[in-house]
Amino acid sequence: MRWLVHIALLLPLFASAQPGRGSVDVRMDTTVIRIGERAKLHMEVSYPAGISLIWPAVGDTLTAHIEVVADSGVDTTEGSEGLMRQLRTLSITSFDSGFWAVPPFRFIVNGTPMDSDPLLIEVRTVQVDVTKPVRDIKDIHELPFSIAYWIRKHLLWIAGGAALVALAVAIVLLLRRRKPAVAQAEPEVQLPLNERITAALHALEKERVWQQGDHKTYHSRLTDLLRGYVEERYRVPALESTTDELLKELRVSPLSTDQRGQLENMLRLADMVKFAKTLPSPQENEQMMAGALRFVRETAPRPNPPGHA
Repeated sequence: MRWLVHIALLLPLFASAQPGRGSVDVRMDTTVIRIGERAKLHMEVSYPAGISLIWPAVGDTLTAHIEVVADSGVDTTEGSEGLMRQLRTLSITSFDSGFWAVPPFRFIVNGTPMDSDPLLIEVRTVQVDVTKPVRDIKDIHELPFSIAYWIRKHLLWIAGGAALVALAVAIVLLLRRRKPAVAQAEPEVQLPLNERITAALHALEKERVWQQGDHKTYHSRLTDLLRGYVEERYRVPALESTTDELLKELRVSPLSTDQRGQLENMLRLADMVKFAKTLPSPQENEQMMAGALRFVRETAPRPNPPGHA
């Protein structure tokens, strides 16, 4: 029975691939560790450019027996034959001896779920030499108090406190010498929401951000303006929500199905550029600006006709 386990440990486990939609590869650099040692869990996804990819959520633990020590984050590179590659490495460990299963990971590639194969890792105990005597724990050794050592350890805090006190005294003296001046602020004219957002979008367009190669900043600023408009227009927490959370909130809004679809397409493309490092085409960048201006124009509040409150 034991030889079957060893054969299972030596077999490479690869995720299934779907032609035309991408492939998932999850593997470990070793399948045998000692308690507390680390193993590298390499995850790689290859997919055609231009389609969406959603990674599985990874927390501090994979199972009750396997902990995640470090996460390298997602790194995107361009592969061969027009394919994009995203790589991610997890450092895992375990403090329980035995054979533990690494559960499969679910990726969403262009809306289609793709699961990796489960993996198996053996955690062995550390050998202890029982022939040697057990040593007692040594008592805690307390060092005598030294004012010079205390000042040296807390020098930054002492210097910072002294600087704050000096700054406060300087501000008080400056305020006492200045004569109070009464400034009469002019009333600020508040433009309508749609005009403010439209002006901000035109200002962003004139900066030619994406033409200078900074696609991420362009899409981040554009979608921030859109989210700010949606939040103020429809009273939903658009700036603090993910794309899925925002679209769920807008299901009961006055937006039409076409308008919600138009907003979703822009937010999804921006997410791909910001988080998956997708490189949009010039046409997509121009369509983003045109779509944002059209969305604001079509959803702007309509003035009440004469004679209506």
